[in-house]
Amino acid sequence: MNVRHARVLRRTRGSTVITHRDRSIADIDALIGHLTARGLAEQTSSLLESSLTLQQFRVLVNVYLRGPVAIHDVADTLGIKPNVATGVVQRLVERDLVERHEDPGDRRARLLRTNERGSGLIEELGTVVQAQRRKLLERLSDPQLSQLRDILEVMAS
Repeated sequence: MNVRHARVLRRTRGSTVITHRDRSIADIDALIGHLTARGLAEQTSSLLESSLTLQQFRVLVNVYLRGPVAIHDVADTLGIKPNVATGVVQRLVERDLVERHEDPGDRRARLLRTNERGSGLIEELGTVVQAQRRKLLERLSDPQLSQLRDILEVMAS
């Protein structure tokens, strides 16, 4: 039995039952995992070339999406300690990906935002991911696209 399918087993009165719904969910999960893994090498090439750690990448993306943002807000959002966030941010500043700026509302506080180089790295990665996603979607018929859009809208709500 596939490991993914083993996770969806249900016990009823001592016997194991896999419902059609359980099997469908496991199959969809496996297919999404397969599609994700297929493009991973291309998607992460820019990230690997920059030699960022996963933690640095998470902070960089958070600052890119939310900037200008305070370090403590980044720490809260990512569930890391403020001193860890400060260290990660310092390394991103040293790599010339993030800049610190004075908060106009509180001169003692510093706000973070990605600079041109940091934004470019995130946008480059986003372009690769979007191109791969579009390539996959182009394989679908118009009715399939409509159905997928409807399904994703339900999942996103």
